[in-house]
Amino acid sequence: MKTPSNSLAPHQRGEGQGEGPSLLATLFLATLALAGCKKPAAPVDAAALIKADATGVTLAADAPQWKYVELSVATLGPALSPLPVPGHVDLDPKRTAAVGVPLPGRVEAVLVRLGSRVKQGEKLFSVRSGAFADLDRETEAARAQVAVRLRLLERARELYELKAAPQKDVLASEAELKEAELTLKAAESKQRSLSVAAEGDNLFWVRAARVGTVVELDLFPGQEVGPDREKPLLKLSDLDEVLVIADVPESDVRDVHLGEAVSIQPQGSDVRQGVVEYISEVVEPRRRTVEVWVRAKNPDRQLRPNGFVEVVIKPDSTAEVVKVPDIAVVTQGTRSVVFVATSPGRLEPRPVKPGRRRDGMTEIRSGLEPGTRFVSHGALLLLNQVDLSSDT
Repeated sequence: MKTPSNSLAPHQRGEGQGEGPSLLATLFLATLALAGCKKPAAPVDAAALIKADATGVTLAADAPQWKYVELSVATLGPALSPLPVPGHVDLDPKRTAAVGVPLPGRVEAVLVRLGSRVKQGEKLFSVRSGAFADLDRETEAARAQVAVRLRLLERARELYELKAAPQKDVLASEAELKEAELTLKAAESKQRSLSVAAEGDNLFWVRAARVGTVVELDLFPGQEVGPDREKPLLKLSDLDEVLVIADVPESDVRDVHLGEAVSIQPQGSDVRQGVVEYISEVVEPRRRTVEVWVRAKNPDRQLRPNGFVEVVIKPDSTAEVVKVPDIAVVTQGTRSVVFVATSPGRLEPRPVKPGRRRDGMTEIRSGLEPGTRFVSHGALLLLNQVDLSSDT
């Protein structure tokens, strides 16, 4: 029997599928039918979901922007700890003495170096001076004059007792002796005031007037020196106590109080305590810092003059402030703002005064009261919406 030309072989029809159209064809026809009868989706009215103006943003309850906006309630908490501030070790003026020379001359020998520790009365350096020799001769001459006047007085008294000279000669000799004694006393006082130790006719040693460490030294053998020099030849300072000069940011200086204990961290040494002794009333204009002096004990000499340290100021443990995430504070023009919820869906920028920033948080000194609902995440998105509304 002949197979009809429009019949399909079993492998062409597909076994177990019957005589109807194939499954793929059926799905294709169904898809076309659905496409032809499906109604298009209604367009979303974006303007109805978000409205922005210069005073804030209004978000509908189902606005997609809520995925990026999070609200929180402002609460009080402990103040943020200030960051360590830089400082340097300085000398205590009350424990420091400048050393010079009382007479002009040439340096003969220098026995100390920068950083040397000396005892009171210890020799520092020697100076050969013609002026010192002149002063010594002046003293010796005055001493000799006293001896001469004393002998003349004794002679005048002897003659007066023998009735060989009038009494006025005795009185005159007594006056001349008194004058010579005053001249000698002045010369000796002048020598003592030099605070030097003589060695020979024209050499003297300058000695340490106090216990201390040589912290400055501008001296070498052969150098010409004199009392009219503006800069001291040498400085001695007792380093058992030093001053630490800290540069405290203007925003943190409110936490610093006279007599308060602070921590000092020298490089490569242990933390130690100091006491605030002075707070400047002037702000350094370039760095916006305030100079604070801290007095510190230094028995181990680890606080070395001119060395850098870090000073840690403890915040007032009783003070509480409002803290928000850093990203909640945005800049609008020249002011810092935080978006607050004024009514359901209404978010408005409120000017605030930010304080210290640390560990992802910012203190709010004013402008945001505890209990206020504010935007903790997404403030920048809302600010962009406000800025776009201002441009249109």
